[in-house]
Amino acid sequence: MYGCALSKRGENEMKSIEELNATVRAHKRNHQLTATETEVLDVLSRYSCKEIGRSFLAKSTIAELVGKSRRQVIRVCNRLEQLGIIRQSKRMRQTGDRRQTSNLIEILAHVTPECHTEEAPSRNINNNTYKDTVIPSEALKNALPAEIYSAMSRYFEADDIYKYYGILLRAKASVDPAIILEDHAEPFVEAWHAVVLKLKHGKIRKLDGYLYEAFRKAAFTIKARLNAPVSLFDKFRKAFE
Repeated sequence: MYGCALSKRGENEMKSIEELNATVRAHKRNHQLTATETEVLDVLSRYSCKEIGRSFLAKSTIAELVGKSRRQVIRVCNRLEQLGIIRQSKRMRQTGDRRQTSNLIEILAHVTPECHTEEAPSRNINNNTYKDTVIPSEALKNALPAEIYSAMSRYFEADDIYKYYGILLRAKASVDPAIILEDHAEPFVEAWHAVVLKLKHGKIRKLDGYLYEAFRKAAFTIKARLNAPVSLFDKFRKAFE
């Protein structure tokens, strides 16, 4: 059993993925964030489906997802906290030596500095106990790129989709974190369907590892396409589009 040194959600509570997405867009609009800060914020928002706006990702996991070092991610999270975009809280064991195991990271709504630093009362947090919940499928649908969700939801439920989407993000980040899934979903969808087909025919023993390599190949395909020289004809065509 774990507990968290949490503050009251209250005014910061977000009730829907749409509200979370709007909050993230507002933070990007109102702050001059670096590319890495933006990537970390995007990962936090996409992994905040179990409790909207709240993530229990370890810094090492975030680092894998954005293709950066753990030390860089720690600096970025501290920077985002200084800007009032997130709040980090220690997640502690309730028994034994109460060693810190991971952090809760909350994406904050727009509040004044006084609201951000206000000490919260202990009511309504059930002794600071974190209770795992089932991922709402509708929330996940709104959080993932539409083509990716459509492909994965044909075969798996929300919890599995959540896991396999994480594998996709890690594979993409290992090749090129700058690849935007919404703009280049097709190669990943094709890779997904190819893997599922092999799985149905009993040709795959370890799905997670096979998926990771398939998604990496898709990312390399996209990267090669982006780095390919543009012909003179294409330049003229784009100029008149």
